[in-house]
Amino acid sequence: MIRLFWADALVKDLNGPQRVSTGISPSGPIHVGNMREILTGDILFKAISKKGLEADFIYLCDDMDPLRKVYPFLSEDYKKYVGQPLKNIPAPEGTGKYSDYYLDPFVRVMKEANIPARVIKTSDLYDTGILARACDIAIQNREKIREILETVSGRQIEGDFYPYEPLCERCGRINTTQVVSYKYPYAEYVCKCGHHGFADIRKAEGKMPWRVEWPAKWFALKVTIEPFGKDHGAPGGSYDTGKRIASEIFGIEPPLPLIYERIILKGKGAMHSSTGLAIAASEIMEVIPPDLLRYMIARVNPGRHIDFDPGLGILALADELGKLQDAYFGDRSALDEDQIAIVEYSLVNKDRKPYPVDFRHLVTLVQIYRNEDELLRAVKMSSTSNFDEADFKKEIEYARRWLDRYAPENVKFKILPIDQRVELNDEDAMLLESFVNDIDGMPWESASIHDKVYDLAQKYKKSPDSVFSLFYRIFIGKDRGPRLGYFLYNLGRDFVKNRIENVLSQHGDA
Repeated sequence: MIRLFWADALVKDLNGPQRVSTGISPSGPIHVGNMREILTGDILFKAISKKGLEADFIYLCDDMDPLRKVYPFLSEDYKKYVGQPLKNIPAPEGTGKYSDYYLDPFVRVMKEANIPARVIKTSDLYDTGILARACDIAIQNREKIREILETVSGRQIEGDFYPYEPLCERCGRINTTQVVSYKYPYAEYVCKCGHHGFADIRKAEGKMPWRVEWPAKWFALKVTIEPFGKDHGAPGGSYDTGKRIASEIFGIEPPLPLIYERIILKGKGAMHSSTGLAIAASEIMEVIPPDLLRYMIARVNPGRHIDFDPGLGILALADELGKLQDAYFGDRSALDEDQIAIVEYSLVNKDRKPYPVDFRHLVTLVQIYRNEDELLRAVKMSSTSNFDEADFKKEIEYARRWLDRYAPENVKFKILPIDQRVELNDEDAMLLESFVNDIDGMPWESASIHDKVYDLAQKYKKSPDSVFSLFYRIFIGKDRGPRLGYFLYNLGRDFVKNRIENVLSQHGDA
C-alpha cells in the first residue's frame, strides 16, 4: 500500500479551484512557532497545485486587532495604546506602524522560504468594503449568532449583543465601544470614554469579533481550506462556532480544516510572543538555511507537536535532510513516496543538488578556515561537483551565525597554536609517532585518516574513543570534537604532521 504524504492525502479528493488561507495577529515578533501555520498552508497550496487544480494562497494580517496589554517586550509607554488597533499604534522603534514593524520582517522570511502567499491586511478588507456585506449579514442576524455562540461555547453573552466593534473616533480604542443601534451602513455606538458616534461598516471604522470575523472572511474571500492551531480546533472553540456561522448565517460550506500542534522550544515550552518565550522567525532565518526550516515542518504530521532545538537539533535536522537529498538526487529507489514528497516540499529550489559539504561539515570548516576564500578553495579541491559560489557563500554565513548564536560549547573549537604544549604519556607518544611515520605514505583522505586512527587503537590496545580524544586534545584542547578524519583532512597533512612533531619534541624535552 502506497503511503501518501500528509498534505497529498488531505487534498487527494478535492476538485475545482481552491483557496488556502492562513493568518496572524501581528501583536509581537512573528516567531518560529507561527511558521507552522504558514508553512503548513504553503505545503497544502503546493500539494493542490501538484494535483493540477487552480490554487491560491492568502496570508491575512489581523492589523485591526487591538493591543491587549503591555507585553514583556514593550515599554510602559504602550499602556496608553492598549485597546487601540495595531495598525494605529506607533512602531516600538523608528517610524511606521506597530503592525508593519512585526509584519515586514516576516514577509522577508516568506520570500526566503519560497512561500508565495499574498499578504492581505484585515484593515484593507474593511476599508475597501470587501467585508461590508458580511458585516451587514452578521448584524442583521445578531440573535441567531448569539444563540450559536452561547450554545457551542457554553458561555452566556451579557447585555445587548451586536457582532460588531466600532472604533471610537475620540479615544481610538476598539474594545471600549458598544453598538446601540444599526441602520445600514452605520452602527451607532457609545464608548466608555463618553463619546457617542457612528461607524461606517464599509470602512475600517470597526471590526467584527474574532469568532464572527473568521467565518466572515471565509465567506467574503471564498476560502476552501485552512490550517489552524489546536486552540481554535478545541471542542466549543472558534472553529466549532465558525463552521455553524458559516453554514447557518452566511450559507457556505466551512473550509476543509487541518488542525496542527504547537512547536515546543526545547526545555522551555510552547512559543508565545505575548510571554516573550519565542525566537523570531526572522532571527532563525539568519542562522539556518530555509530548506531546514521547511523540512522541520514538512517531516512531522501536523497532528504531532514539534520539538525545536536551535542548538544540536539543527545539526540533526541537517543530517536527516542531507541523507534524503543525497538519495533524492541519486538513487530514488531507496526512498518511498512519503520521503520523496518530504524532500520536494522542503527544498526552496528543487533543481539545486546538495552542496559538496553538508551543514555539519560546514560548521567545522568555518572554524578551521577563518577566510572565506580559503574555505571555498578547500571545498573545490575536495569536490568533483560544480556548485554556485554565491549561493554557497550564503550557506557559509548561516553556519557562522549559527555558531555565534546557538551552537553549544562542545561544538565550538579553536585550533591550538602549532607550538602549544600538551601533556602526553609515553604510550600516547608512541602512537602519535607511528601516525606521523605513516601519513606520508597513505592517501590524505578523510576515510583513510579515520581508518588509520582505528588501526593504531587496535595496535596499541587502546579504545578508539581514547585515541580520538588524544588527537582532539592536541589540535583543539578538548576531549571531543568534529568527525576526526574529515577534521584532520581539512587541517592539511603538513599542518597535522608539524603540530604532532612539535608536541612530540616537547614531550621528549620533558
